[in-house]
Amino acid sequence: MYDHSKLERLLADGYLLVGYVLPLSKLTSGSIANAVSVFSIQLDAEILLNPSNKAKSLVMLKHPSTGHRVDILTSDEHTIRRANEQLRYQREPIGTLIRARCAALGGRASHQRIFHLDRLVASLDSLWGWKFILGDAVGTFEVVIHLESTDRKTTEEAIDKLQRLLDCLAISQQVGFHIQHCNVASIPRLEPSVSIGPEEMMLSPVTPEEIGNIEAAISSTEAVAMAEGLNQAYIENCMPSRLSRLWAAAEDVFGGKPGLLLKEEEIKYLIAQAKGIESLRNNSDRLKKIKEALSDPNRLPLVSRNERMASAIAPVMGISVENAYHKVRTASELRGKHGHQLLANWEDMEASEKFLQEALQRYLLQKIS
Repeated sequence: MYDHSKLERLLADGYLLVGYVLPLSKLTSGSIANAVSVFSIQLDAEILLNPSNKAKSLVMLKHPSTGHRVDILTSDEHTIRRANEQLRYQREPIGTLIRARCAALGGRASHQRIFHLDRLVASLDSLWGWKFILGDAVGTFEVVIHLESTDRKTTEEAIDKLQRLLDCLAISQQVGFHIQHCNVASIPRLEPSVSIGPEEMMLSPVTPEEIGNIEAAISSTEAVAMAEGLNQAYIENCMPSRLSRLWAAAEDVFGGKPGLLLKEEEIKYLIAQAKGIESLRNNSDRLKKIKEALSDPNRLPLVSRNERMASAIAPVMGISVENAYHKVRTASELRGKHGHQLLANWEDMEASEKFLQEALQRYLLQKIS
């Protein structure tokens, strides 16, 4: 009971548990070294690995103001249970933290690309209780939103409100603003929130031989379209635009030439029959349009564009034609819808984007190899 009393006294004095309750039976020399680096464990490794302590657990506490550390090595189940209860209490979500990285990407003219946001961001700070911070890179800023709610709908509404703000700024400044990265993290009761920033990449070097191989691989008309489509899609920031450029490249590479649905004599027969219809007989303009439609393989193909693309993509991806057709049709529908409506089904578009990217990349790899 001494350990339990000590734990309660430390908690009453403002100490908080650190990390987790560590059963020594699960420790190895390697895990101790890792725990020392992560939690700054102060006990000697020999004590932690001593066979007589195998049945014990390590409870680590730290005072948030002074930084003073206290470690309790105990086998008392009541103490261990109380420590785990305290950890759950400390980590219980009581709110939501949203961090969004935004950027000004372009103006009314294509040459407008560099925007200094110092005064704009300063004027926005504290709007709606949000924190606006000027970014390290020119033309970027961060928005920090604290919500006193863990409800997912409330979080989505806040992100939508941020997007509406960017739309307002676009009208006010005549500059396009984009959410480059958005991270949502819970706010624990007594522990710091952990949010993840945008992914960083160190690009690898390239040799003249590699450039030569790629250049040779994309020398054909189809491969050039593929390379241009991938490049343009990577450049774009708005998801519908990315999907549109990928679709254009995929259609060029995998679309093939459509075959005519009807034979020439069948078209002549249908036109002759159409001339026998009273409402068409004396209307040469309508008859001409019917003939053009029947004679155009793009309007009346023997095999639809989506089916042709699916048949070409399936062996490249190593999937069935049926599966490829479903994915191609979905991408086609999304691309078409977003060409006419302002929608927000980002998850579906991301899946189609990934599918088209992989198809084009695998096609290129086959060319190079």
